[in-house]
Amino acid sequence: MNNSSDLSAKLKEARQKKGLSQNTVAEMLNVSRQAVSRWETGKGSPDINTLPMLSELYDVSIDELFGHETSVSENQSQNIEKEMSHLDETSPEIAETAKKTASTHSNLPHASNIFNQEHAILILLLVLSSFVTFAGLIASLYIFIWTWRNRRHYKLVLILAIICILIGLNHLYIFAYTFLPSSYISTIEKVS
Repeated sequence: MNNSSDLSAKLKEARQKKGLSQNTVAEMLNVSRQAVSRWETGKGSPDINTLPMLSELYDVSIDELFGHETSVSENQSQNIEKEMSHLDETSPEIAETAKKTASTHSNLPHASNIFNQEHAILILLLVLSSFVTFAGLIASLYIFIWTWRNRRHYKLVLILAIICILIGLNHLYIFAYTFLPSSYISTIEKVS
């Protein structure tokens, strides 16, 4: 089986395991249902920006979507099985705990799916933008809109963008109040 048909089969299998329809996946990823169908039939494939979102949505690694073994190699797997069978004979309680631990660790999401370089750069830009009045407000607005449209799973970035937008609006208000002339300034004159 070649890579594209393997990917299409894995995408369809992962979607069905999660109990999602093609329409639901399309809405969550902001793509058409036809695009999802093309991915699953092998007539097309998701772009590089969509793969991490699919991975997160289906709770599988990108390597698993491409059919690569990610947790352990075959030799390591055989060695683990031998050790587990030996543990079953000598100490059933420890063997049961080891099996539970192994299954828990194999289902953990990869660190690259949780926090990646793009995520860190966006956070850094938002923190820096909160110190600059006008450009910071524009940058925060842009990052918020871009993240909302393309990376909805970056919840921390969205929250930080909102905070930076509020800080920028506060800076703008203080600037306007301090430096722009206001028409409601009154003077008190002494009447004799």
